Amino acid sequence: MNENARNKIVEKIRDMPTLPSTVAQIISVTNDPEASVDDLKKIIEADQVVAGRILRAVNSAYYGFPRQVDTLSKAIVILGFNNVRSIALSVSFMELFPMKSPNSFSYIQLWAHAVGVAHCARSIARVFNPRQTEQYFVAGLLHDIGIVAMNQCFPDDFINCYNTAVKLKRPLFEVEVERFEFDHADVSQFVADKWLLPASLSTAIGLHHRPHEAKDNDKIVYAIHTADIICKTMSFGDYGDNAPFSIDSIHKPAAKMFEITHEGTSGNLKKSIAEDLKEAEGFVKLFD
Repeated sequence: MNENARNKIVEKIRDMPTLPSTVAQIISVTNDPEASVDDLKKIIEADQVVAGRILRAVNSAYYGFPRQVDTLSKAIVILGFNNVRSIALSVSFMELFPMKSPNSFSYIQLWAHAVGVAHCARSIARVFNPRQTEQYFVAGLLHDIGIVAMNQCFPDDFINCYNTAVKLKRPLFEVEVERFEFDHADVSQFVADKWLLPASLSTAIGLHHRPHEAKDNDKIVYAIHTADIICKTMSFGDYGDNAPFSIDSIHKPAAKMFEITHEGTSGNLKKSIAEDLKEAEGFVKLFD
């Protein structure tokens, strides 16, 4: 992101919410290979909203357990460390922003897309970088958070961009750059930087539409970019600009890295994505 774009974002987006301590602690646990389930439980117990949502999740039809689960400890054991962590992060991020749009733009499909990209990115990590699955998940979940920020801060200009993108079947980020001189990926990166998220996550979030600018940590940048395109081509969530994208929209070095051809994914990655997006479908329903 160039300095001019950053200054414009700072000027217009002043009152971004801070990162809740729950999220910060969950991310810290995520990055600690020595962390235990008990460490995670202690964090979640201190946040009634997150704890309640996890209990709701474990007792939902999606998981289908025959007996009512009434304690957080049981829920963590049943759901597993990764599922609990994903749900906790998702709930915490959703609580950051008002999910009621100030105009006709709907956050429902945006959220579905974010969940899809998070799961798809995690699939890519499982095959190509298994030590960083949760980092990829978090980056995927947050990659479009700038859309919410832009829509809240300047709803009239943003909805005009959205309507133009839909009408002309153009990528939303291209129309945003023409109107604002920056796009939602820039704003997402600004938010990630403000929250002091790891540089690798911030960069992946900020460059998911410009992967050719990646210099370091290109694997996670390419993964979020690729997961975003895959979910758009599969219409996993659609906030209006899926039409311009195809599998060939994937940056060629990224496609080569993840062994993707013009026919799509193959082998272990194809299987992993199919399984994870099926899981994501149920995951989205947990937040209805």
